[in-house]
Amino acid sequence: MSDWILPIILAGVGFFFVISTYGALLVSRKTGHHVSGFPCLGGVLILVGFLLSPCKWLALLCLTDIGFYMLPYAIIKGAFRKK
Repeated sequence: MSDWILPIILAGVGFFFVISTYGALLVSRKTGHHVSGFPCLGGVLILVGFLLSPCKWLALLCLTDIGFYMLPYAIIKGAFRKK
């Protein structure tokens, strides 16, 4: 059980940030205002937390963070814009 204390705390904070990011995304779509946060922070905390746990495959849950998809999308979209 003591092997799971730190991973659960880190992953729990990470899931809080991921859920907050999705909530902010929904609010920003309804209001039209841009809401920013720390991209990929929740996913990184989930990744580190579960890499420290005995079940390493749970680290794949870091892919639930939308920042891992939106950051490359923004970079690629910006590269193909006309100058």
